[in-house]
Amino acid sequence: MKNLKCFAGDIDPLKLDRTPFGLNHKLADHPALAIENLAKVISDFPKEKILHSKELNNLSKNFDTEMDSTNHEVNLVEVIENIRTSKSYIAIKNPELHPSFKDLYKDLTEDISNLLQAHGTGTKPLEPKLWVFIASPGAITPFHFDRTSNIIMQIRGSKELAVFPPRVDEIISQRDTEGYVDWSTELPPWREELDLFAHKFNFKKGEAIHIPFVSGHYVKNGTDDISISLSFFFHSDETLRWSNAMKFNNRIRRFGVSPNPVGIKQGLDKIKAKAFPLVHRMMSLMRGLK
Repeated sequence: MKNLKCFAGDIDPLKLDRTPFGLNHKLADHPALAIENLAKVISDFPKEKILHSKELNNLSKNFDTEMDSTNHEVNLVEVIENIRTSKSYIAIKNPELHPSFKDLYKDLTEDISNLLQAHGTGTKPLEPKLWVFIASPGAITPFHFDRTSNIIMQIRGSKELAVFPPRVDEIISQRDTEGYVDWSTELPPWREELDLFAHKFNFKKGEAIHIPFVSGHYVKNGTDDISISLSFFFHSDETLRWSNAMKFNNRIRRFGVSPNPVGIKQGLDKIKAKAFPLVHRMMSLMRGLK
């Protein structure tokens, strides 16, 4: 695609949320993503926007619980100054709220809008948000999946990123996927045999990867330098429909129903997605009556 502000190269928008794929980006030297500015963002932001972990070096760990936003005793500016040797991991939630990220966020949102329009799954990203990840050399992001689509951009350093096909029962079951999307269950533990399904990318500065909606993935950061990456998380009209249909499936399982998988019958997915708010309200009322 032409005339994109943040991405470059030959991009096939029809691959969105169908398969992981690599692309290039133009943000490696953007001033908002320099380590000095990120240290300032960390200083300016409220504590709940900054997550921190140490010794994140095992694929089997729970990424959700390992990243901590409550440890107020940690001096995060000091951590970032020493991150090359401290075996630490810092995540910044919603850096788009910081003035230094305003223009970058606007440009990325416009680019994703163009990709979605070309794909025919919306006119703009829904529920968009940024995350910045700063990791020590050799740090690992455990196996997990995101509840939205993701385009991750490597800004500094290198990593191996393993991405798994979405909605494959042998990797993560339909039941586990739907429960996790509905925030009601944790992911099942990592199993080494799952690696047979992985698309592995050797990922370096200036490169980006699209991780489809609910695609499992893990990261092994390179040992040559600290790693800085930027993720743009978003829903399309299609993935938001899938998300609500999955939540619908998860709720009706409690009544002994075995629903059809999401993503097979578009018409049925639309009905489920529209019905989910009603099911959610009904179940909330039932809990209130107990």
